[in-house]
Amino acid sequence: MIKVWIRLDRSDDLIGLNAAATRMPFEIDVVSGWYVADAKSKVGLFGLDLSSPIRVDIYADKRSAEPFLQYLRPMMGNS
Repeated sequence: MIKVWIRLDRSDDLIGLNAAATRMPFEIDVVSGWYVADAKSKVGLFGLDLSSPIRVDIYADKRSAEPFLQYLRPMMGNS
């Protein structure tokens, strides 16, 4: 499992995260405090608190996860 921290500034960022996650063949969770949501669930993502950094748990090896990590990199720099 790979854990990274990101910051999402707008609700549009949630839509992009969801779209990127649904293209991946592995599970991805997002964690905000005690709240855990499936990144492939739009409804779950809209329950996140965007005022704080969010942890992304990627259930894949680094090589498989690299396309998704590339998508996340701009968000990682802000957290």
